[in-house]
Amino acid sequence: MNAVRLEPLSPEHFELVARWLSNGSVNQWLSGDWRGKETTATIIAIAHRNRRNRFFLVYSQDVPCGFVALSDIEATDNTAMIWYFLGDNSLSGKGIMSEAVRQLVKHAFTSLGLRSVYAWAVETNAASVKLLNKCGFRVVGRIRKSACFGSQQLDRIYFDIVAHDC
Repeated sequence: MNAVRLEPLSPEHFELVARWLSNGSVNQWLSGDWRGKETTATIIAIAHRNRRNRFFLVYSQDVPCGFVALSDIEATDNTAMIWYFLGDNSLSGKGIMSEAVRQLVKHAFTSLGLRSVYAWAVETNAASVKLLNKCGFRVVGRIRKSACFGSQQLDRIYFDIVAHDC
């Protein structure tokens, strides 16, 4: 496996992340805030400034290749949602994003003091479901027909992980 590391997202990479997020093969699996939309560096900068978000660039062999984030950070409840994507599809299947998610979950529990991290995946996103299971997340529920993908209403499968699961 490639050496994977996370770095806090910096302004010099806003354009790169915006380009990745504007790619339909990347954003098709994300929430309606990002899905099917053109993203700009300005939009990334605004989201980055939100105190309830923590954004990280994923590096493999010192080359930026993906993105992981904690969003909806609830300081009172010590919880957050994790989301992620691989920006360079040529690196798919190499375990890079699994390792990046593991690293961010560890950071969430050890450095940020979170108690619970959750995620969701659309029922047809087999790669994301597999990744979350591989990283120790557990299925905790499903919201039926809660995501509109083209002309289809699909289920969201919700996952969570708590510190003692790691």
